[in-house]
Amino acid sequence: MPYHPGLASEDAEAGFGEVDYRLQRRRLLRDIERGIVNRDEACEIHPELLRVARNAAPHMGGSCPLCNEDELRLVAYVFGPRLGPGGKCVVSDHELQRIGRRQGHFVSYEVEVCTKCRWNYLLRRYPLH
Repeated sequence: MPYHPGLASEDAEAGFGEVDYRLQRRRLLRDIERGIVNRDEACEIHPELLRVARNAAPHMGGSCPLCNEDELRLVAYVFGPRLGPGGKCVVSDHELQRIGRRQGHFVSYEVEVCTKCRWNYLLRRYPLH
């Protein structure tokens, strides 16, 4: 996931807040159930996202909406100045708060990932203040 500083700064200047993608997630799950969207397509995942989910991300405390296994993890990435083009994977609330206190505009993205069937979906994005 490359960082695009122009995109983040435009959003920050416009004063965007949290964007929740759960309604789109429900629609996608419904479309998979109806056969409109191929399940394999919904479970395509970048190898790095899967690696982080398996090795560093905390359990979400729920089951996967596709395979019903208890392997759902929450992966959080933060993008902003001095974090590099791939952003920074954040594994704790403490680390997230520490980045939020830095100078600059930072945006966090939370992705749910099933390490069993590889389901992954962007749940929300929000600015760090």
